[in-house]
Amino acid sequence: MAIVGHFESLAEAQKLVQSELLAGVVQETYEEGQLLQRLPVITINSKSLLYNREATLPSAAFYDIHEQIPWTADVNFVQKEVALKTVARQDVLDGFMMKTYKNPNDYRTIILQTLRKGCMRTIEDKLIYGNVDSDSAEFDGITMLLPTDVTTGTGGETWATTPQVNDVGGSTNPASMKLIRELIDQVRPAPSILLMTRTMRNTLSATAFEKGIVLANISGAGPQYGIDKFGGRVEYFDKTPIVISDYLGGSYGETDNSLVKATSASGFSSIWALRFGNIIDGGLCLVTGGDTGGVDFYKMTELDTLEDYDAGGIRLVAYVALAQGSSKATAVLHSIYEVGQLVG
Repeated sequence: MAIVGHFESLAEAQKLVQSELLAGVVQETYEEGQLLQRLPVITINSKSLLYNREATLPSAAFYDIHEQIPWTADVNFVQKEVALKTVARQDVLDGFMMKTYKNPNDYRTIILQTLRKGCMRTIEDKLIYGNVDSDSAEFDGITMLLPTDVTTGTGGETWATTPQVNDVGGSTNPASMKLIRELIDQVRPAPSILLMTRTMRNTLSATAFEKGIVLANISGAGPQYGIDKFGGRVEYFDKTPIVISDYLGGSYGETDNSLVKATSASGFSSIWALRFGNIIDGGLCLVTGGDTGGVDFYKMTELDTLEDYDAGGIRLVAYVALAQGSSKATAVLHSIYEVGQLVG
């Protein structure tokens, strides 16, 4: 064994020193496309929110002079209900660690930071893939707010062919610039964003610029770039901002001919056109309840003592749901083969 100066070994010498630990935890999970920061919020003090959506509008007719005008009554509405759901997580705060683990990190602070981030990530996922049919405790995400949700059961939903839902056809049919423009047209009066995966954005950009589909002399004909108020680059398609979502498709993409997260690599994804706004204006909106949904979003409760344990606890709770005023506030292209070349 090598002798290190005065000491028998390097291990012996290292007993006299210690490494320096930096306070805090370095971020490793970076995710873009958060919808929470974009959605307008309405707060209610009841278990659910009811609102009426247009169904049948009145029509007029033409009559001759002095012809009797009949009384008609044919107007009706579709009533929608959005029920608040409880999102919660609580963790134990061990008494010994609370009192002693303070150098250099504060034990409670670290727990609270990770707790908040974990809860937010859960909500972000459910804003897209929440499904009351498969779990009655959660709220419906945008995939379940489409015009037709005709079946029940985990992952069993299907959608009729409507202007709001377009099946690109998986690997058999490439997506096209024309389909993306038609997607934008389905959201009235206009979408706030196009939500897509990072791969889909790169495929769109490469097809447009490297393959020469977008002509240099046609302003606004396809993908463009701008600068936001912070100097960062913003991408647009036909003047609609493109937002990259790391929550869309999860780790493996979506299954073909559905809007369900795949359990293994699928290569399929979807593009969403979303219009944010208050419910009464027909937009996509976040509904919160009681004393949650404010600046801190959560109601935080600290439990001083847990029975039979030298420990306390910390709990985060939010009462939340997603509401869509008009059925025209969302539209989707699904079953897109991400690495396939787009066509004009």
